Amino acid sequence: MNPDLIATFTEVSADLAETFGAEATHLKVAIGTSQTVRIVLDTDAVPVGEFGERMEYQTTLEIPAASGAVVGDTFTVAGTLTPNEGTWKAVQLLKDDGYFRKFVVQKS
Repeated sequence: MNPDLIATFTEVSADLAETFGAEATHLKVAIGTSQTVRIVLDTDAVPVGEFGERMEYQTTLEIPAASGAVVGDTFTVAGTLTPNEGTWKAVQLLKDDGYFRKFVVQKS
């Protein structure tokens, strides 16, 4: 792929998170450092079970891939985003297209 196009997509992904996301503190558990990032939290009903026989709520978090977020990292959201405020732990990577990473998260 064209390097200029990759740079444009990377910049646009950061801009999208800035526009639609909430501020959070990202703790990189493996190395013990933290940084302020913008994340998008969403809760939706998803099919679960071997044959998708029932629906359960699942909360997901999207963050630009450039953040380096991995499973096990935590994200603390403060402020007026009830019920999203609190600390969330990434427990499963659902998608990584090179620009955004989408994790299933659980409230800690």
